[in-house]
Amino acid sequence: MNIQMNAASSSMRELQKKIDMIANNVANVNTTGYKKQEANFADALLHSVNKQAGPANEIGRSTPDGLRIGGGMLLSDGITRHSLGQMQETGRELDFAIDSPNSYFRVSNEDGISYTRNGSFQTEPIAGSDRLALVTASGDSVLGADGTPITLAAGYEELSIGSNGTVTATYAGQAAETFQFGTAQINRTALLEKTGDNRYRLPGTEAEQIAAGALELGGSPISQAVLETSNVDMASEMTELIATQRLFQSQGRAISFADDMMGLVNTMKS
Repeated sequence: MNIQMNAASSSMRELQKKIDMIANNVANVNTTGYKKQEANFADALLHSVNKQAGPANEIGRSTPDGLRIGGGMLLSDGITRHSLGQMQETGRELDFAIDSPNSYFRVSNEDGISYTRNGSFQTEPIAGSDRLALVTASGDSVLGADGTPITLAAGYEELSIGSNGTVTATYAGQAAETFQFGTAQINRTALLEKTGDNRYRLPGTEAEQIAAGALELGGSPISQAVLETSNVDMASEMTELIATQRLFQSQGRAISFADDMMGLVNTMKS
């Protein structure tokens, strides 16, 4: 009975991870640019048990001699679905959305370059300067097409984006400034690693990923005063949660049944 109990308990442990993953999706249903995660499972180690090895005992037997007993299941990996969310107009000139899937804004902090779909940007004064830095909600610098942080002169009157992706900042009595967002097209989204705050990172350097064909810089269409909503579908998440909870409960009952059978065996008299 220990085999059955171990298999059920390991399955419950992995199912709890899926429940946590669904809970994270639900918690981020209103997070700009969030991409849902799904769980993939694999069978745990299978045990082969030989039984009735004597040929005399196998007369008329049509099934194989051995018995294969599963060891439960394991969460093999968590898949991130990079499908587009809905585009929602905000009317805010510092809100931007990338209109194509698998493309990301390039942002940077002390840990290096990351990628995000959250285009809700803001400006932050640069100490000892009359310029403003364009940053994300978590304070990361938004990179331009040249790979350097985007800055603006303080006191700009308007930001507008053209059809070619060039953003123009206009000023009263001053020449306008222009820049383009640094974007990245990720050709192998399975390589993206979550780093928190709705950001992703690729292993190695960008030069290595470009050489490998996993990454292309620039060329992503961008809309202004628009944000991409999460691609989480609440109805499907709740349906998946209910199904997972039922499976979790069935594994708990399997442990209870195995415990009852062990108790029955212990009370039997020869």
